[in-house]
Amino acid sequence: MSIISRRQFILGAAGLGATLLAGPTLAQSSVRTITTSVGTYDIPADPKRVVVIDTRLDLEPAVALGLPIVGYSYYQDIEPWVPYEGADKYIGTPPSREAVLALDPDLIVCTDIPESELWPIDKLSDIAPVLPVDFNMHWRDNLTRMGDWLGRRDRADAFIAAYEAEVEAFKIKHAAVLNRKVAAIWSSPDAGEINILMGVNTPQVTAIGQVLDDLGGITVSPEGLGEYGNVSYERMDEILADVEGIVIDHFEQSELDALETSPVWSRLPAVKAGRALPTSGAYYGGGYTARHLIGEWDKLYSLLSA
Repeated sequence: MSIISRRQFILGAAGLGATLLAGPTLAQSSVRTITTSVGTYDIPADPKRVVVIDTRLDLEPAVALGLPIVGYSYYQDIEPWVPYEGADKYIGTPPSREAVLALDPDLIVCTDIPESELWPIDKLSDIAPVLPVDFNMHWRDNLTRMGDWLGRRDRADAFIAAYEAEVEAFKIKHAAVLNRKVAAIWSSPDAGEINILMGVNTPQVTAIGQVLDDLGGITVSPEGLGEYGNVSYERMDEILADVEGIVIDHFEQSELDALETSPVWSRLPAVKAGRALPTSGAYYGGGYTARHLIGEWDKLYSLLSA
């Protein structure tokens, strides 16, 4: 996935200015009336055919809440830590209205980015009611509000409780090294820069950054970083000189290769100490990705403890 496609999460993310009416008329005895960023409307109380647009932010909460998914878009390959087997239900990227219509959904889940081809939230509400997902919000808050909308808050709470138990176990295991500075990054060879992956209320909100916040880890300050937490290869030593461990999210091997050929990268203390670990799928995701990333941080902090 290119940095351009990732940044489309940012472009055009202003809220819709008008209330939208959800599509098909639903039987009044089987609906819930909700208010979201796309208006006030009815959704089915017990949806039977759900289309999710994004395989990370939209699919994961839908699976956690036990929704019957009949189709999805964005990535065809679903991350192995997400317990959903439905590759035959992939409808292509970008998702066409015709493909969504053909599935006859009674509910759609879509990341909230108006005027986006990949996340066409403002072109779906006349097909079926749409539940928006906020990519700047913590996955836990997205899951909680979706659980409230659907009357499935008990499922959301149970999932979150399991995650929080894993977080607490991590804190106990790594209490002696949680005060040591770490970072998660993405390498963008075409731009000649890295992106610092951070948590909520930062220039670069990511799943792995959210998890690090929950774990109580210490990372790079967002102050002085670019719009996307970006830093040129030449300035990596300024930002990462006091970082003792690094997780490198990547999509292609070339993104790792570009780092390894950089003389600045090879001089970083964490790299020289062998505490720079590659991972994948850490940029965006829901609760399943978050639980997976606890394990990735566990690998790095175990090196700090060695």
